Amino acid sequence: MAEVDDLKVLCLFDVLGFESLFRSIGLKKLAERYAKLTEYVKEQRGGIDIVPAPDGHVAVGWLIIGNAYFSDTLLFWTNYNKISLPSFTQLIAETICYGIENELPLRGTLAVGGMILDSDSGTYLGEPIIEAARTEGLQQWIGVSFGASFYKPDFNKGFYLNTVLPYKSHYKDKASPLATGMVVDWPRRWRETRKTDIRTLVSGMNKDLRFSQYYTNTLKFIDFSERNHDWFKKQNHLDYG
Repeated sequence: MAEVDDLKVLCLFDVLGFESLFRSIGLKKLAERYAKLTEYVKEQRGGIDIVPAPDGHVAVGWLIIGNAYFSDTLLFWTNYNKISLPSFTQLIAETICYGIENELPLRGTLAVGGMILDSDSGTYLGEPIIEAARTEGLQQWIGVSFGASFYKPDFNKGFYLNTVLPYKSHYKDKASPLATGMVVDWPRRWRETRKTDIRTLVSGMNKDLRFSQYYTNTLKFIDFSERNHDWFKKQNHLDYG
């Protein structure tokens, strides 16, 4: 069995409503948007990263990122260790923000465990990938949830609390064992790095009635994130939304 240092943390993304988007804007425009997204993915190789902690301190670490993309699916991964986790969460939040800016809404899942992730051979295997795919389909929104693999001992430690948020309202089935109720707080990243009104951009992408609830849920989460900006400092119990 692999040791903790040999394990990987993975984020699997899908583009929300990819088929609908293809039919509404056509192949050429979709290819242009997708090209921007894949170029962004290829640029994420890691390096020295500085992440502010909630207590005012900063963490300095070396984050090495693996990535892959095929059709409407994107993958990011890195070695599992508590030094890289805060930076990895920030990368995921930034990717969601980038997708919205380029009108490619992303929905995904973080999972951890032993995997075979080989870009050269195109081999991507492992239980965490299955978990991520199943959990991704359970969500009705733009955003990323933590998979059930983070319930295992030690795997839920190391993330900065200002990069995550307890939340459950976006699941199709809140009682599912895959519904952990912990998500990446990407709207916070948006507030800290951008001035554009995120609600306007999200509302502008709500053009297909089949996915309308997804965008409504996203707007609700944006509001929830803003109301609970420093949720980890509160003494009272936090409602999971």
